[in-house]
Amino acid sequence: MTNNEPYILDETNDFAVVFKPPRMHSAPLAKKEGGTLLEWFTARKKAAQFSGDCLIHRLDFDTHGLVLFAKNTKSFEFFKELQDKGGFVKEYSAVCTVVCNESSVLGFPPPPALAPHAPSSENPLIIESYFRPFGPGRKLVRPVIDESKKNREIAKDNGGFYRTEITGINKNTFTVRLKRGFRHQIRCHLCWAGFPIMNDPLYPQPVENGGSVPDMSLRACALFFADPSTGKQLEYRIDKF
Repeated sequence: MTNNEPYILDETNDFAVVFKPPRMHSAPLAKKEGGTLLEWFTARKKAAQFSGDCLIHRLDFDTHGLVLFAKNTKSFEFFKELQDKGGFVKEYSAVCTVVCNESSVLGFPPPPALAPHAPSSENPLIIESYFRPFGPGRKLVRPVIDESKKNREIAKDNGGFYRTEITGINKNTFTVRLKRGFRHQIRCHLCWAGFPIMNDPLYPQPVENGGSVPDMSLRACALFFADPSTGKQLEYRIDKF
C-alpha cells in the first residue's frame, strides 16, 4: 500500500530525504502552481530560516518514493557536482506487465537487444538511448538511437546516451538504477524493451477519455550518495514492491 502524504525520512543540517507520494509534482511546472513537494518542504523549513535552491532531483508526477533536498548552498552545490560526476545513484522498484512487443507503438524504434543473463549490480542489463519529445503537447518521450535526424530535438546526457541499468529481476518485479536521468526515462526504456510498468497511464499508450488507473507501480526505493560534510557514503531505503 502506498503512503499518500509526503514525509521526511531523515534529515541533517545539510540535507533531507523526503518521500513523495504518487500524483504529486516534485516542483512547479508553472510559476504559480501549488501543491508540490517543493512547496510542502520549504513551508516546513521557513521557521528554520531555510531558503535558496534545494531540490536535487525530481520524480515524475505518477512516480512515488525518495527525493533529496539540500538545506544550504554548500550542500546544494556539492550534490549537483556529485550528480554531474555520476556519484549520486537512485534505485527504483518497478512491477511490470507481461512481456509485449512495443515495436508497433507509434514513435518507438526497434526494441533493444538485452544480453541473456541474470542481472546484478555488478553485471546489469543495460538500456541506452537519446530521447525526444513526443505526442500532443510534447508531454511524452521516445527513445532515439540515430542522432542524424532532428538533431535539435534530441536530448543527450553530456553528449551520450541516457543509461538505465536493470540490476535485478524477481518474477515481474524489476530493480533499476540511474546515475543521471531524463524525464520518464525508466518508464519509456522499460516499455521500449517490452516490459511496460503496471498501471502506467502513459506508456505504452496514454489512457483515453480521461480514464483513471490505480497508482503506477514505480517506486524510487533507495538513494546512494556521499555526505557533504564527512564524505561518508550513505544509503537510504524504503521497501521495494
